[in-house]
Amino acid sequence: MSNKKILCNIGITFTILVIAVVVLCNLNFIKTRFYFGDRITGTFSMTVDGKEYDPIEEMLEYENEGTQRLTTSISGFSIKGGSYGSYKIGFLLDNKELYKLTGDEKFNLYTTNSLLTFQYINTNWWHITKMTLTAEMSLVDGEWIISTKVVYSEPLENGEVSESTVEKVFKYDEIISGNGVVPFGV
Repeated sequence: MSNKKILCNIGITFTILVIAVVVLCNLNFIKTRFYFGDRITGTFSMTVDGKEYDPIEEMLEYENEGTQRLTTSISGFSIKGGSYGSYKIGFLLDNKELYKLTGDEKFNLYTTNSLLTFQYINTNWWHITKMTLTAEMSLVDGEWIISTKVVYSEPLENGEVSESTVEKVFKYDEIISGNGVVPFGV
């Protein structure tokens, strides 16, 4: 075999080894970009005056596709995701059911049900985001207050996972008027 062929074989072998090392070092990069499952998953739980409450309907609104029902199961909800932009995850609160749980006549006065909205801003199409959404509704100084908490995790470029927490408190009247949005993921 000639020296040129030997050098060529050594060069090809070296190139293959370098590519293999780069691929192995970037498995998380590859995993997140070629992930075919739902990219946004989570759970939601709510209590009203200390009692567990299950909203009458869950919905998803993505800014480029309109509103649709949220895919839910016993283990939580999931969204295909994979696009930049605003995902609004809404939970419809039934005032008649809130009256049954609290005994407060105020809920019978409302003519429409309210939508508790969590707005996730997806800044990277390749994020695989897991979130836990919680809400606690309680009477504080004669005013119904909803304390919300979002804990969510997203992968970073280096393979680590970033976990963030967002907490927000609303008066129920703010939720009724459509101003009760919990933004996160920015």
